[in-house]
Amino acid sequence: MLVSIDSAIDSVIDDANAELRKLSLAIHNNPEESLKEEQACQTLVDYLERKGFKVERNVAGLSTAFVATYVSPSGAQGLNVGFCSEYDALPGIGHGCGHNLIAISGVALFLAIARVMEACWIPGTVKLFGTPAEEAFGGKITMLDQGTFDGTDLLMMLHPTAGYSGAWHSQCCLSLDVEYFGKASHAAMAPWDGINAGTAANIALLTMGALREQLKPDWRTHGIIAEGGRAANVIPDYAKIKYTIRTGWANELDILRERTLRVFEAAALATGCTHKVTEEFAYLDNLDNPVLGGLYEELMQSEYRVPPERGVGGSTDFGNLSHKFISLHGMYDLAGTRVPNHTIEFTRDARSEEAHERTLFAAKTAGRVAARCLVDQSFWSQVKKAHDERRQQTSGDREM
Repeated sequence: MLVSIDSAIDSVIDDANAELRKLSLAIHNNPEESLKEEQACQTLVDYLERKGFKVERNVAGLSTAFVATYVSPSGAQGLNVGFCSEYDALPGIGHGCGHNLIAISGVALFLAIARVMEACWIPGTVKLFGTPAEEAFGGKITMLDQGTFDGTDLLMMLHPTAGYSGAWHSQCCLSLDVEYFGKASHAAMAPWDGINAGTAANIALLTMGALREQLKPDWRTHGIIAEGGRAANVIPDYAKIKYTIRTGWANELDILRERTLRVFEAAALATGCTHKVTEEFAYLDNLDNPVLGGLYEELMQSEYRVPPERGVGGSTDFGNLSHKFISLHGMYDLAGTRVPNHTIEFTRDARSEEAHERTLFAAKTAGRVAARCLVDQSFWSQVKKAHDERRQQTSGDREM
């Protein structure tokens, strides 16, 4: 009996609806921060193994990373398609970015394409990458560096937000720890004997605030004083800033980085402190594929019937993958409430039935896009051409 691709995708996701809902709520009800996602990882791995899939644990030296693999019964000579699940939570607000939903959307896509390969006798391999620590330091970057994604032809993931888009261009993001070292002294009896590390941190933040006047519209800088002293009557000998800088394009990040480092150095010189800068991680901008994104948006129209969002903002370690692999980072509307990510309200909506149903609709949509790549060589050629053109467009220096 012939099985249509669309019906295969719909049926497997519909059949798994209740199971996926249970997985989502289990992750949402037990929010775990980056690299501490033991229960979320175990919950997902246990589910996949019960379904009979092969799962590799502790991938790339990360205890909460995994890779599930399915090879078509007709052989592996077709495309190697991969999907990403995220499941880390934000400190203080839990799943305010909907990673419980990103987790199950990846599972739904993995199940759907495995079923398509089996039922429609399409050769190829499908993988689900369990990617921890997106909110903290970028687990995907570590996995990329360790070769976890090597051999993948197409990578996809879905992300809830306000509105939908197949062409979201994220910001590059570099996180820095800046430490100032001074000399402690009694603030009343002998302040002249001290070197105030807290003052250095304050000068650095004030100067970065002044620098914003000369930054490009899509650049962002923001940070906090994580440590600035423990007693008002003691000149602090140590202070620490946690700072983030963002740019619209990868080749602009070094320019803003150099300006920022000069500010941090100047604050040390002005106060007589020494300082140390530790660069934690760098997320690159997400390079969208207009062919994949165009089909995704076209199919999403059947539900939303409104124009897609074209906003820019936020960062993701998936952007690093998009610079190397053909990819789609599909955005979909969380629950129609228009609340922004990283808020308590978003955390609340991320457990709603409405958000769950929209997640499964987005997974069915992205599944159709992935399946089109598997069976339509002309479409796949257009996708590859668009990827090459996008990389060429962004490889040169942009005007400053």
